[in-house]
Amino acid sequence: MYLHRKVTAVTVVSLLSLATGALVIFGWEFHISYLQTVFPGYVAMKFNTALCFVLLGAALFLTQHQIKHYNTLVFLVLSFLIILTGVVSVLAYLFNFNTGFDQLFIADTTSIVRKYPFPGRMSPNTAVCFILLGLAFFGFSIKRRLSHTVAQYLLHAVTAISALSIVGYLYGFSLFYDSYLAGAMAVHTAVLFFFVSLIASLLHPSLGLSDMFTGKLVGNVMARQVILLLIFIVIAAGAIGVASRRYRLFSEQTSISLLFICFTWLGTALIWHTANWLNKFDIQRHNAEEEVKAMNEQLEKRVEERSAKLTKLLEKLKEGESKFRAAFEHSAIGMALVSLKGKWLKVNKRLCDIVGYREQELLSMSFHDLTHPDDQAESIDIMYNAIKRKNETYRVEKRYICKNGSVVWVSINLATVTNKKGGPIYFVSQFEDITERKGAERRLKNAYKQIQDHVNSIKDIAWKQSHLVRSPLANLKGLVEILRNNPSDKEAFEYMQFELERLDKVIIEMAEDASDKGVKQIVVKKRLLNSPFTGLRSNPLVEEKSIL
Repeated sequence: MYLHRKVTAVTVVSLLSLATGALVIFGWEFHISYLQTVFPGYVAMKFNTALCFVLLGAALFLTQHQIKHYNTLVFLVLSFLIILTGVVSVLAYLFNFNTGFDQLFIADTTSIVRKYPFPGRMSPNTAVCFILLGLAFFGFSIKRRLSHTVAQYLLHAVTAISALSIVGYLYGFSLFYDSYLAGAMAVHTAVLFFFVSLIASLLHPSLGLSDMFTGKLVGNVMARQVILLLIFIVIAAGAIGVASRRYRLFSEQTSISLLFICFTWLGTALIWHTANWLNKFDIQRHNAEEEVKAMNEQLEKRVEERSAKLTKLLEKLKEGESKFRAAFEHSAIGMALVSLKGKWLKVNKRLCDIVGYREQELLSMSFHDLTHPDDQAESIDIMYNAIKRKNETYRVEKRYICKNGSVVWVSINLATVTNKKGGPIYFVSQFEDITERKGAERRLKNAYKQIQDHVNSIKDIAWKQSHLVRSPLANLKGLVEILRNNPSDKEAFEYMQFELERLDKVIIEMAEDASDKGVKQIVVKKRLLNSPFTGLRSNPLVEEKSIL
């Protein structure tokens, strides 16, 4: 079923209809006349009428509360039963036949005792109201504006019929609620019809007469106030008329005159209240217009002041833009504006010179087209992080492939330009050619490697030859101890001379080995030893001369 707007009053009235119908059924079941008539001596609500009000309240409740998958089916069945009950009653009146439905559930003994021609049968105007309400509910189940509009006016018809019956009871005009000898609409029946039809029309307040009373415009507010006062006038005048007739306070002519005077006074009070309300509203409108005029004058002044400030800002902006353009075009380093997808938006002459492309050629390309394949992954990561604004600026060194196929190293400073909300718009990049620096770094690394290799070679030579030197030195130390104890030991002296010659030979071989490695050249001159008994000299036996 088409879901209607939620209105608390609809739920309340649906429950009221259910409760009233249930109480009347209870009154018929246990013969409680007060529940049947409400007011002693007035017409009772028939059992079938009470049953229809139960069905009506249930259907109206379903417009506000969904019952799983059977909501539409239950709503349509309830509406159909209400229409069927009303149609059967109307046909019985038109063709004067008894269907047995009037006393199917319970016997109306009260009407039989009073020799009522149709015991248990609802009045024709009551049956017509049920038919109109059932048809209105059927119209609301269709999701079309035309059907909703027709259903809304059917509800208004029920409101008019029930209101006429209520006025008839107030003023004692039986013609308004009694259908000649066929039967009269009960008081609580008329009241329930009035409230059910009136509240049900709020399901679509923009349709029919409801739009006049539910809007927020001045006319809608006035209509609500006037209708409330009018209802009060009708009820007050009716109460005075009923009291005068019941207690015979005035004659019939005096009562009519008094009723006319009451209507005149109350009507005048209504006009006075409406006029005062409209005047008050008009004063408020006039004050609001004056405030709007004053605000407009202040606004115009502010607009003029801000326009002047804006003009100055625009001039400064143009001046700053021209300076930026000059700095951009004539910068000593490459500069460019790059889109979030990597397209070149604007490039200067220096960047074109670095990569060897013309400006129009670069603008038709992206930086991915120039980036060396080995640097593509790093470039994509940097752009992703810049868009996510993980850092404000980025610096990266990578290779570009020039138009002639050569590779150039560039150092790039990347900054993200954002909008007022902080979202990225494009990138501003600066490019510096660092190819020479990268070459110098590469040569320096090679030289460092060669030096390291020489150092490692010297370490190897020193380790190998230190072993050769330590052996004769150890022997010499032992011979020195022997000669110290026995200076006349000729054999020890000869061994010492042999070890010195061997040591001299090792030193010459070390010098020649070092010369072959390219570290230094050593010229060694050999000196003859003195006689074996003259002792050792304190100076070395070897004289060295270094040539780098």
